[in-house]
Amino acid sequence: MYIKEEIKIDCLKAIKRRRSIRRYIDRDVTEELLKEVINAGRLAPSGGNMQPWEFIVVRERDKIKEVVETTFVGFDSKSGQKQSWLETASLLIVVCTDYKRTVARYGEMGRKIALMDTSAAIENMLLAATSLGLGSCWVSGFNQEELAKLLEIPGQIEPVAILPLGYFEGMTKSPSKFSLDEIIHYERYGNLK
Repeated sequence: MYIKEEIKIDCLKAIKRRRSIRRYIDRDVTEELLKEVINAGRLAPSGGNMQPWEFIVVRERDKIKEVVETTFVGFDSKSGQKQSWLETASLLIVVCTDYKRTVARYGEMGRKIALMDTSAAIENMLLAATSLGLGSCWVSGFNQEELAKLLEIPGQIEPVAILPLGYFEGMTKSPSKFSLDEIIHYERYGNLK
C-alpha cells in the first residue's frame, strides 16, 4: 500500500516536535479539538481489539483543583508537593484502563496487555495534540485510589494517566535521548554496531 509522502512527514514531525508541556496560556480548547485528540486514542491498536481505555474529561476549574490534590511530584508520593501547574491547562483528560474484557480473554496476562494498549492510546493522543498545535504531558504522579474516588471510577477500572490539554507559548528544549547506536542490538542483546 502506498503512503502519501505528506502523511508520513506530518507523523514524523509530530513525533519529533512532541514535548511534555507544563505551562499553558489562558485559552480554551474547543470540544471539536478535544474529540480529535480522544479519537486518536480510540484508534490505537489493542490486543484482540479489546479497546480497554476510558476517558474522563475534567473542565470545571474546581474539579481540576481537586484532581491536582491527588498528585505528587517525582517518586515521593508523601512529599506533599502537588503538580499545581496542571491548573493552567484548559482541561484534563484522565485516561483509564478497564481490565474486564482483556482479562476475560487473556487471563491474568491481560492486565499487562490492557496497560500496554492504554499506553498506545495515550501516545496517539499526545501526538494528535502536537499535530493540532496543542500541548500535553503524560502525568503518572498521582494517587490512583484518591483519584478514582474523586471521579467515581468503578473498581475494575483504573486511572493510569492524567493528560493536561491546552495552548502554550514557545517551545521547550528537547530532552536528551540515547543515540540509536546505544539502543539497537543486532541478532542478540549486547551486539551493538
